Amino acid sequence: MGSKQPKHKGRGGKKAGWRALYRDNENKQRSKSFDRKADAQRFLATVEADQLRGTYVDPRAGRITLSEYAETFMAAQVWREGTRATAQSHVDNHIGPALGSRQLATITRTDVQAFVSELSAKGLAPTTVHGIHVRLVSFFEAAVHDGKIVRSPAIKIQLPKTIKTAASQVVALDLDYVRRIADAAPPHLTAFVWLIATAGLRPGEAARLTVERVNFLKKTIDVDRQMLTPPKGSPHLAPTKTSASVRTVPINNSLVAELNRHMQDHPPVEIEPGATLIFTNSHGQPLRRDTIGKSWRKLRTDLDLPDEARGW
Repeated sequence: MGSKQPKHKGRGGKKAGWRALYRDNENKQRSKSFDRKADAQRFLATVEADQLRGTYVDPRAGRITLSEYAETFMAAQVWREGTRATAQSHVDNHIGPALGSRQLATITRTDVQAFVSELSAKGLAPTTVHGIHVRLVSFFEAAVHDGKIVRSPAIKIQLPKTIKTAASQVVALDLDYVRRIADAAPPHLTAFVWLIATAGLRPGEAARLTVERVNFLKKTIDVDRQMLTPPKGSPHLAPTKTSASVRTVPINNSLVAELNRHMQDHPPVEIEPGATLIFTNSHGQPLRRDTIGKSWRKLRTDLDLPDEARGW
């Protein structure tokens, strides 16, 4: 608890202000100086009330920087490798450069709003901005629970609007559009386009397809692994995020021929024992999600594709 009365700091009768003495949550004596006795008394009353309510936070606890706290927080989490890689990317590429050097206690809601607005101004997709903001919220909420700050500055932030498309409005592209996309795509991605269009694989699933998961005789593809491309380290395969993603997909004769033709022109690359990747970039490296996204957006713009192709 705080001292009942502030202690006078004057020496030799000379007035030099007042020192509020109190004990923190660890029973260590702390002090804070004030020019006026009334201010010191008010501070002590606030500390005592917060301690009684269990909401007291030592001001010095918030001196840790956001980057330091984020790294400590992430290291303690039991996350899948893909989740950890995404979180680290958010910190390294966005949160760290903008706010990482700031002490937790000095970051305000206005700072967070400015940060989010800057992300949008840089052209990041609304869903990406939302994801980074959610990450920031998790850091600040954890800091509140850890007694580093009193409240989170990441609440009531105005975020960019996202465009939601109802499932009933998703329209499969007709064969003419698919052919135009495949013809315009780089040669090493032509079969990639046909795979997505005719087998219904997601871009990320198609990117991690290996020779070992294609049964050319039965004309099926086993989808049971995901490609992880962490910012640091080598890309590698891992189990799918959920068991619901595991499935066997039938393919037609045309796709079998297209895949065979692709592998003749662009030999598969073994990235690890038992994993020979069918699709790679122009340098023979695994396709990364951001690379696929950039290529698709360019194709969509160049070909002036319809709105229903926006999320294809």
